[in-house]
Amino acid sequence: MRSAIDELHSSVGLRFWWRTFEGVQDLFAEGHGEEGGPDDPLPVKTYRGLPRHVLPEPARRIGDARWSFEAFRDAHPQAVPTLDVLDQRALSALLYWTYGIGRIELGPHAVWPYHRMVASARCFHPVELYVWLARPAGDLPAGCYHYNPAHHSVTLLREGGVPDAVRLGAGVRAEAGLLVASAWFRKTAFRYRDYAYRLCAQEAGMTVGNALLTGAALGLRGRVHYRFDDAVVNRAVGLDGKEETAFAVLDLSPADEAAPAPVRFPQQPLPPCEFPDIHPVHVQPSRTPDGAWSGLTALDLAARLTGPGAPVAPGAFHLPVETPAPEGVLGLAGPEPGAGGVDLAAALRARDSGGRMFLPDARPVPFERLAPALRYALEPVTSDHTEAPCRPLVEAYVLVLGTEGVSPGLHRLDATTAPPALLRLPARGWRAVVDMLCDRTPAVNAAKADALVFLTADRLAGERWFGARGYRVLHQEAGIVAQRVSVLAAAAGLSARITNGYHDGMVRDLIGLDAAHVPVFTLIVGRRRPTAQYEPQLTW
Repeated sequence: MRSAIDELHSSVGLRFWWRTFEGVQDLFAEGHGEEGGPDDPLPVKTYRGLPRHVLPEPARRIGDARWSFEAFRDAHPQAVPTLDVLDQRALSALLYWTYGIGRIELGPHAVWPYHRMVASARCFHPVELYVWLARPAGDLPAGCYHYNPAHHSVTLLREGGVPDAVRLGAGVRAEAGLLVASAWFRKTAFRYRDYAYRLCAQEAGMTVGNALLTGAALGLRGRVHYRFDDAVVNRAVGLDGKEETAFAVLDLSPADEAAPAPVRFPQQPLPPCEFPDIHPVHVQPSRTPDGAWSGLTALDLAARLTGPGAPVAPGAFHLPVETPAPEGVLGLAGPEPGAGGVDLAAALRARDSGGRMFLPDARPVPFERLAPALRYALEPVTSDHTEAPCRPLVEAYVLVLGTEGVSPGLHRLDATTAPPALLRLPARGWRAVVDMLCDRTPAVNAAKADALVFLTADRLAGERWFGARGYRVLHQEAGIVAQRVSVLAAAAGLSARITNGYHDGMVRDLIGLDAAHVPVFTLIVGRRRPTAQYEPQLTW
């Protein structure tokens, strides 16, 4: 019987997992591109010669940040918002608060000035957001649009309702419409080469997670689809499927209706599509040959599907709950504001990564301030994994450091209890991991943080269920959780810095995981000190 180590080299997907985790130093040693020159990709994708529609001013308040969480909706059933019509104002709010530009850094040291509603490595923002309206929204005809956050506008790519081929190929009903999150690899790969695939998948997950938060606050429900006919969806949206490809499709419906159920079809080619090809032209100043990231392209091509897949067994991705240490259990329940008490727009405006040099305030914060950032992290997500919502296919571990009333130590977030709780794990030597984070990411003083959050995934289970697509699916699942933690931390007055600058083996040893399980995200959570950075928020 092969060991987990041997199995990690048995397929193109697992070899890529190894290359971007255990072998990442060798990967970086192959070289990387330079940024800051005239050959950089544009920070915002810009089309030429197509109808553009400027959206209305987005609403400054959009609703509670917790409406996408099943437990919160069950506690406040009479107040759940619902949106009957996706008009232009609702569309404006949905797109802006999902992926719009929230603030701009000014001054001579503003290297990465454009900050959107989700974190992005070096603010490259490789994800592109498309919306397909099933019916007209005010002056906007039904059709497929690309969102331009720099001008808060949409560009019409294809007019008409959602084609049946897209409904079948993605397994969606599209009663109100669709959001499609793609990855334009060049925007990150010109710098990071093959490693960009990891960053693109992470950001796609965070963007989808933010769309779920925003849609629910407005009164929409969404079902996330990871498995769809790539050729059909890419062709419909006008993507070449090589430099840019769809990563996730979000099916939208009013919140007072049941969440849209997946439409499953066998993995076989669909009948010929009834819509013509489109080849929209957009500005491409970068001339770096895409052969510089050929490994990324090979993995993405190996991950292609011809339609939705069968339901998965979520339990196959989760470890048994461990017995907590004698110190006990930290419950995440406690008083929290009622419905409407945590405005999502305010939280997204406040969300940041601690600044270029994140030196958290060393004064400990009360645990009651940290708990709300973690309480809903593993709430179920409605997706094409299963018919009913299921918890994300990841685990969460929290190393509590500078929190008032709780001694430092490692905990596992237990989502099987109601409400969730942190289970303290037996004493382990965590100081070496903190030192490693400080060394690997000197721009962040992890030792001063209130907590470190590690999100882990079972890559062997991902390979068994999704094949080569498992790499991006599990990173997207973790991205949804990371965005939840980031936004709810901001609502509590805390910053959350996402970093990939860690030694995955040391983190795995700290948690006590085998080779199948890998930490795909690390979040450093703390209170930001005042800095000289000038980052005015955009107001309308």
